[in-house]
Amino acid sequence: MDNILITPKNEKQLQLLKLLLEEMKIKFRYEKNENETINSELEDKINEARTEKKEGKLLTIDPKKIWESI
Repeated sequence: MDNILITPKNEKQLQLLKLLLEEMKIKFRYEKNENETINSELEDKINEARTEKKEGKLLTIDPKKIWESI
């Protein structure tokens, strides 16, 4: 049998799809994918840090000289 991968855009779409599949008695397996959220959040933080570095606002700390760097 073939598989279909469906990626809803929000929680409402996800709930509607689950209800539809249950109503139609179609077996499905739900796996929460947190990688996309983590990656987008991490990407936002990285971009923010890069912007701060360009503006000279980023504090860099040398791990060998922690107390002198602060």
